[in-house]
Amino acid sequence: MGKPNNEQGGGKPAVISAIVVGVLLPGDSPQQLGEDLDELAALLQTLGVITGGRIIQKRQRLTAKCLLGTGKVEEIATLAKEVGAKLVVFDRPLSPPQVRNIEEMTGCEVLDRAGVILDIFAKHARTNQAKTQVEIARLEYLLPRMSGAWTHLHRQRGGGNLRGMGEKQIEVDRRRARERIARLKAQLGQISKERATQRKSRRNELKVALVGYTNSGKTTLMNALTHAKLQAKDALFVTLDANVRTIDPSTRPKILLSDTVGFIRNLPHSLVESFKSTLDEVLEADMLLHVVDVSHPSYGIQMETTQKVLDEIGAGGIPTIVVFNKLDNLDDAILPKVLRQAYKGSICVSAYSEEDIIRLRKHIYDFFAANFVWAQLRIPADDTSALSQVYNSCLVTETDYETPDFVVIEVKATRAVLNKLSPFIIKEIEPQTSSGSEQRYVGRKPRNSFG
Repeated sequence: MGKPNNEQGGGKPAVISAIVVGVLLPGDSPQQLGEDLDELAALLQTLGVITGGRIIQKRQRLTAKCLLGTGKVEEIATLAKEVGAKLVVFDRPLSPPQVRNIEEMTGCEVLDRAGVILDIFAKHARTNQAKTQVEIARLEYLLPRMSGAWTHLHRQRGGGNLRGMGEKQIEVDRRRARERIARLKAQLGQISKERATQRKSRRNELKVALVGYTNSGKTTLMNALTHAKLQAKDALFVTLDANVRTIDPSTRPKILLSDTVGFIRNLPHSLVESFKSTLDEVLEADMLLHVVDVSHPSYGIQMETTQKVLDEIGAGGIPTIVVFNKLDNLDDAILPKVLRQAYKGSICVSAYSEEDIIRLRKHIYDFFAANFVWAQLRIPADDTSALSQVYNSCLVTETDYETPDFVVIEVKATRAVLNKLSPFIIKEIEPQTSSGSEQRYVGRKPRNSFG
């Protein structure tokens, strides 16, 4: 799509107007279609494009030529001319021939939902990794759509003494695009290795990842929980890179919180594939915070969309706490009580309430504490590496220098951390295995703990 901020006379930015188009098939919900078109209009607004009109057609089936009937396409062309729209956007995916046919009939540029999302990602990409990921996705999206988009389709002459016809220009462009994609994927692979090295250095910390539908308030929660100052806007897909911060530097083990790219209905598959390296932060998390905009009328569908993407990337089995966010935008006082009953272990908060943020932090701490294993370790006093790992990765409850050569340390830690310390373990006590094991630690004040 062309840039929405082209300069006009007088130095004022041009405002692009678009017609959004939906199709209602048998069995589809008119209300859901309306909400989907509202979301499409919000996506366009993120690009600085206003919605000049909306057209919906009821059909028994889609047509191969232009998705809709030709009469409805003519109606779109008339409406676009009346409101001065230069863009027509369909909520359903379009094939390259359908795009060409509709553009010829309307005289407007035509995009589908995936094309709009790709443009937003391109606009918001800041880091080298995000830019590389987006360019791969855009090239893969545009590759089959190059046909018909060129006016110089004459064949090139063969070079040297070769006779006959050379490649079509479109074939040259496609070949160059494939070569570019291959180079970008190699570059992304190198970036992913560097990110993997960074994650390896954090292997002893507990990791929590924020996931959820786009614009559910993940970044605002991230800022509130970690006192970070990341950019948070009431807009779609502001965050494309995984940002990692410590919830509280004083806790042992440390808990790292990462903010990841938001999900959306019909997220282009090429984007999911390209952003898998970024979503590795999700895959390596010990726990997910599924953030839900509880004030949105379709929050249930948004939850299903998020879960579908999590399942697709292989993160469906990671322990998850559902965080119903934006209570400050909710008028229904009963709904939070209903949700807490329906989703066990969930929590309802407003990211702008300090009291709610304190409750959410405790919710996170309690989750990990309940899953800790108690263990007694015996470590050589001169093994500074093991001792450093213990104090950085475990919650130490008691230390006993039994001899000058050995230290006996009682700790609470995750199973993964204790596996690394297995040579030093004297005995273990699984969490809440008996009332005796619980009473054994009553009254002891841990040297370093959550909270």
